[in-house]
Amino acid sequence: MIVKTRSSDLLMAVPAETATVGKRIAAFALDYLLIAAYLLVLSAAGSWLTFGPLGGKWQALTSSPWRLDLVAFATAVLPVILYFTLLEGSAHGATWGKRRLRLRVARIGGSRLGRGRALVRSVFKFLPWQLAHTCLIHIPGWPIDPQEPPLWVVLGLILVWALIAVYVLTLLVRRDRRTPYDTIAGSQVMAIGQTTPSNG
Repeated sequence: MIVKTRSSDLLMAVPAETATVGKRIAAFALDYLLIAAYLLVLSAAGSWLTFGPLGGKWQALTSSPWRLDLVAFATAVLPVILYFTLLEGSAHGATWGKRRLRLRVARIGGSRLGRGRALVRSVFKFLPWQLAHTCLIHIPGWPIDPQEPPLWVVLGLILVWALIAVYVLTLLVRRDRRTPYDTIAGSQVMAIGQTTPSNG
């Protein structure tokens, strides 16, 4: 397959093929290093807000499970979604990890994914993470002294593991390595070879 990209206002023909499972996992592992570093900073900020001079106001803000869930989404999940959306929807079509492994997220046929489709892809990709947050936060006493969770929390956690299983199985079984979030967004992850100038 030939993927058309524009770099430095020059049209380039980029030989590409379906990315292997190993390369996709390795690329995500590299991106996860950035995510983990950000979450460590976020954790330190949370500790300062909890035990620092603003502790009373912070605890009042996060006293409700729904408010705590909203804060967790806004500060942890949403920035990660935006990171993947903005970079995979860009002209490069790749996060930092994917660029290191010479991978690119594109539309079926090889054209640029675009930020709209990249947002859809990222939302569904990280849906299990957000759903897990919501369920765990609503377990009474979590995380210090967890009590028996409500039925909807149990069902939600089952759904989380079911989604993860489907994501992993489709990545392993499908020949095109397209996960459900790829199918929904109309995307594919390609391994890019060496670029050569296009004559056409």
